[in-house]
Parts: sequence; structure tokens; C-alpha cells
Amino acid sequence: MGKPTADKPIRTLTPDQMARWAKDPSAVMRLRTYRDVGPGGYMAASIPTLVDWPASAFEGDAPFAVVRHVNYGGNPLERTTVLHSVRIPLDGVEFAEFTLVPLLPMGRRSLVQHGHLRLVFHQDRRPVLLSLDGRETGADAHLDDLVFSWEPWHPPGQRLDFVKALDDRFELSMRTYAGSQRYLEDVLVGREWYGFRLRLPGGAAGLRELLQVILAVGDGAARDTLSRRLAAAREIWLGQAPPGAAGSAAPRAEWRQLEDYVQPRAAGGGDAPALPDANEHYQTLLRSCAGLARYSVLLAARRLVDRGLKDGVELDRLPAPTIGSTEPWMKEAASANLGGLFLRAPAALRFILKNLEAIPKNIPGELDAAGLLERRRGKRWEIRYSSGGIHPYTSGGVNRDLPGA
Repeated sequence: MGKPTADKPIRTLTPDQMARWAKDPSAVMRLRTYRDVGPGGYMAASIPTLVDWPASAFEGDAPFAVVRHVNYGGNPLERTTVLHSVRIPLDGVEFAEFTLVPLLPMGRRSLVQHGHLRLVFHQDRRPVLLSLDGRETGADAHLDDLVFSWEPWHPPGQRLDFVKALDDRFELSMRTYAGSQRYLEDVLVGREWYGFRLRLPGGAAGLRELLQVILAVGDGAARDTLSRRLAAAREIWLGQAPPGAAGSAAPRAEWRQLEDYVQPRAAGGGDAPALPDANEHYQTLLRSCAGLARYSVLLAARRLVDRGLKDGVELDRLPAPTIGSTEPWMKEAASANLGGLFLRAPAALRFILKNLEAIPKNIPGELDAAGLLERRRGKRWEIRYSSGGIHPYTSGGVNRDLPGA
């Protein structure tokens, strides 16, 4: 992971630096992925996606959302991350995929898989990098697709441990990538993508609802997490300020600006669905990357059905968009030794048998049964993207010439 070392120490961004970034939607931030941290000690490169609600327009003929912290242009080999602000046309989604990324050599049979949502946009209504928008330099300011990925957020030097993550110890972050950036990072370590084309009721209206749900849920979780992080770090940071600075008004004013920026707020132009019980921690079985991608799809589908858009949906097989609570055995297993894990295995097995959707590889079958996946030749449409097979991107951008399309 490239842990910080004595010759490469952690660099903490100041509240002033972060406040300047927050104020300027056209600013670009280039970070050392595993060394730069924000106030509170968490990796700055993994800061969650935020929606700039005042700068967005959810109504009108050309609705759009301005989204902060979109990952594009960094170099995974030198371990740099570049974050942008992007204007996303809400009515521009051409199609969406639920994507599984096996993390072990077993491929699609693997129990350990990352899951994310990938949205591909029409050529004439693509997301725009605000740092390049309107420049008369011939620069290409457009992105073809975006990947929305729920991930554990933590200080540098820590690794995700799936057993330890049972007890809610890792903060949760919804990160947004240009699809080509995320695929590059995955393919460099030998990972493949398995894309399942989503079919939401209402056609274009369904795809817009999915995008809005993703943004609202991700933004709500981010603001809650960031507010807690800043509140916990406030006095620690001020206590470490240079002599004479901690008592002055300037540092506290900068900190207040940051806290105001991330304050939870209602989405402009409508109700904003949120994670239940304000529980924004990664959890291996309940709030994993694949589980929260599934949750977003089901929540969007349920909201569409409630509005009378139900074409193709198998209502009796549409699961409720719920997220369970952490059970006592999960917290105990997270800190147990081998013997303790053995004793808690029956409880784990009972949970999984009653909640098969907790296993990522089962989610496509569940969505298919509910009528939420496209089908080709009588089977659910599954595309395997790999370095030696079908590529999701070409020199012309997104590969739209796919088998069965």
C-alpha cells in the first residue's frame, strides 16, 4: 500500500488549504495517495463525494449536479490521486451497470468481490470537468462515465481486514471515479470487471432516479462522517497550532468554514434518502461496497414503483431496500482469536443463510429475479471486461460495441 516512512512522512493538510479547496469549485487537488491526510488523520485522497447543492440545478430543461472530489488523472504507480469538481447532467445517463470485481484468483466464484455502480452517459450529455470547462485551449473537458464506489475510509498505513470490519471500526466513504481511472487501477493489479446492465422502470426517468439516489445517499453519509471527523479533531488541531496561533481568531474561523461546508443539509429540489440510523461505517456483511451498491439500486427501484413506474418489475420478488443492524456476534468476532471465530461460526452461517444477498456474487441473481437486469437470449446480460478480452474503453472513449448490444 505504500505506507508512510521516516523519509516520506505523513503530510497533514491545513484547514486553510482545505477551506480554499472547498471555496473554489474549479480547483484541482493533487495528493499523495497514502501520505496526505486531512484534519482527523484520514487519507485525504479518499475523501467522500460531496454534492455542491447551491451550485446545482435539479429542475428545469437541463438539470445538473455539481459534485466534488471526483478521482481522475492520478497515477497509481507513483501513488498520486487527483481530485476534480464535475458537473453531471442528471438527464444524461445512457445506461448503468452493477459491476463486480473479484479480489481473489477464483474469479466470479469468489466470495470476496468488490461491487460498484457504473453510469455511462450519452455522447452529447456527458459530465464536464469544471477545471477545463469553457477554456479556449482545445482541451477535452468531458468524461464518458462515472463509477460510484463505497469504500472503507481510514488513516494511512491501515489495511482493510474483513473480519475486523465486522464491528464498524472503518468509516464509510462513497468515492466517485472517472470510469477509465478506476479500471486502470484495477487492471494494473490483474482484476477483471463483470458488468450487469441494469434495467430500471421508467427508462430515462429510472436512470435519472438512480443517479439522484446515489448522489443523495452518498452526500448524506459523507456530511455526517466529515462533521464527526472535524468535530473530533478540532481541539486536537488547535492544540498543535504554532505558538500564539491557537488562541487567535483566524484558525478557529478557518475551522468553522470547513464545518459549515460539510454540514448536513437537505438536497436541493427534493427529499434526500439517507442511510438508515445514520450508520455510516463500513461493515463486511451489512454495509459493504457491493451491499451499498445493491441498496442504491433497490431504493431507486422502490421509489420509482411508488411513483407508479413499475414496468418489468417483479413486485413480489423486489426486496425491500433495508440495511440491517450490527449483531453482537459480529462485534465479538472482530476481536476474537481463532477459537473465538470457531465458536461464532454457527451464528455467522445462520446469518448468511437468511441473508444470501450479503454474498456479492448472489446480488446479480437477486436483481435479475426482481426484473432489474437486462436480459439477452434468455439470460441476464453479463459482460466480462479484462485486459485480454473485451475492453471497457477504446481510443474513442467508452466501448459501446458490446456483445448482445
